[in-house]
Amino acid sequence: MREEIEISRYEKVDKDFDSIIDLHKLISKGTNLEEHLIYFDDNFPLFFKKVIYNKTFDFITVLKINKVLSGFIHFKLFENTIFLNNICLNISAQGNGMGKYFLKESLNLVIDETRENFELDVFLSNSKALNWYLNLGLEIQKKSTWVEILQESQKNVDKKSPGIDFLNDNNGFKSIFYKKNKVGTFVNKKTILVHDLIILEKILNTEYCIVTNQDFTIVTTNDYNFAVLEISARMKGKLKDVINNLK
Repeated sequence: MREEIEISRYEKVDKDFDSIIDLHKLISKGTNLEEHLIYFDDNFPLFFKKVIYNKTFDFITVLKINKVLSGFIHFKLFENTIFLNNICLNISAQGNGMGKYFLKESLNLVIDETRENFELDVFLSNSKALNWYLNLGLEIQKKSTWVEILQESQKNVDKKSPGIDFLNDNNGFKSIFYKKNKVGTFVNKKTILVHDLIILEKILNTEYCIVTNQDFTIVTTNDYNFAVLEISARMKGKLKDVINNLK
């Protein structure tokens, strides 16, 4: 029986919402960052609802095969750039060219004359995805190293250190603020994602796993024991080239 394929913009929360949330958890599957990213946090579904309704900067498409939710794409829209924030298909929809078709048709829905560039981030450990993006005409612009700061080298600073606050951010995630600037996010009750390395001198010595993709070379690494988890790459290309290579 011929498959019935439907690709459309996802504009409101419906019965497929939970399936889309579950698909997010496949994005880091097989990497050393699994369960450390915000997709695993209890607050993520509430945050993603805000994303869905932010139609100016976020554009989400869904793939249905025989009326069953089988994948989603999340584009972020900037002045002259379409940023592929996420693309994920369930296992049954992978390996048959469906991803290429899904991306092409989704770009046809979002593209306009103001967009010239196409960008994304990819984990280098995902060689299949990396090679696919290279074949689409994208080039690596820069790399980021994700490290875990090992427990024995964390600073033992009291949570009442001057300037430190533990508050929810504007998206509802429990966060660490230093002098009113957000410097870290708690994830999944097990991880602190560090956004500003200044917090390394202030952070609690707790059971949390401390993870960052900030430029760790700017600190005295002799003061810390750390393990490299992943390396991600920012890739960029001309949107017209990507579309041509998807044909």
